[in-house]
Amino acid sequence: MLRSVLAFAIAATFLGLGLGRFAFSPLIPELIAARWVEVSAAQAIGAANLIGYLVGALAAAPAVRLMPERVLCLASGILVVLSYAMFFAPLGLSWFWLARFLAGVGGGVLMVVGTAASGRQLAVLGKRRFQPILFTGLGLGALFAALFLPYLIEYGVEASIFVLLALSTAALAVLWASSGFPMKGIGPAPTTSARPSRPSPTVILVLLAYGCEALGFVMHTVYLPDMLRRNVGYSEVEIGVSWAFFGIGACAGPLIVLLMRRVMSDFTALWSAFLVKAAGVSLVLVTTSLPAASLSLFIVGALTPGIVILTSGALSLSAPPDRYLKLWAAATAIFALGQMTSGMIIAAISAEGYLPALILSVTVLLVGATLAFLAQRLIPREVQT
Repeated sequence: MLRSVLAFAIAATFLGLGLGRFAFSPLIPELIAARWVEVSAAQAIGAANLIGYLVGALAAAPAVRLMPERVLCLASGILVVLSYAMFFAPLGLSWFWLARFLAGVGGGVLMVVGTAASGRQLAVLGKRRFQPILFTGLGLGALFAALFLPYLIEYGVEASIFVLLALSTAALAVLWASSGFPMKGIGPAPTTSARPSRPSPTVILVLLAYGCEALGFVMHTVYLPDMLRRNVGYSEVEIGVSWAFFGIGACAGPLIVLLMRRVMSDFTALWSAFLVKAAGVSLVLVTTSLPAASLSLFIVGALTPGIVILTSGALSLSAPPDRYLKLWAAATAIFALGQMTSGMIIAAISAEGYLPALILSVTVLLVGATLAFLAQRLIPREVQT
């Protein structure tokens, strides 16, 4: 049973975000070069996935009341597979926009429902210590994009999309084969009570901190390669090497969280992770040497899934089990909204360079650390009242 739970969660995060989002980003310049889309349309395609992710996160909690979690997750996985299949019938910008939107919706639902269902089953099995492994798929997708897509792209856009379609189909097969457990022993789906309780101050602070994480990580995960290429002058090969460290860090993130949990609580680990991530981002404020950029990307890569895992753990400790799904859906929606907002802000303030965006990223991550620290300080007071 434990293997099925872990396989399901890894397949869900790998399919929904690893392949549905991270693996597609390197293809956008190639779509432009192959004249599938114009330069002006590339941003619209990227935004479609973020909008879809927000919609999926908002729809997840209501949808789980209408259908079994197993069916909902499989349907969401099918959306991601379908999104890649749609690229073999290029019908224009609207068609591509719809494909990326559907991938975002599927990814948002899988991130909320897939990880929540797996996490609850781990609690039933008494295996909560394995919770960080549920998010390993995020790092696997980022690592694949960093290490293998640059070589696939040499064979053309069609070949690259075909490989992504094949991998998505394989991940969907694993999702289906391991999906029996959500129907067994995880308790009832969340229901709306007659008198819904308000989120506690701790929960509100954790959610706000998670929003700061969304605002703070976009610079590195979206714009830093462009800064290294155009502003610093590194070659595509050098940028590819440094970007690989992001993928390696993302794979190592869950293991780092496991180690952190052995010596500190989830809340202490959460605000500590924000501080370390702020330090990692600030590295490129000090120097843009390739080793420094690579180390910075490794830290950001490791603590991107790391903060996701620790936020999930903090919410599970701060609220009753029957409210976790709704809170995790809210957190995912806040994250999606935060990264959309961050993208627009960075685009607006970076016309002359990325220094203001880097300073903004460090600042909001420090704010996130402060909010997470305050949330920890409120826990004893809430327990006593």
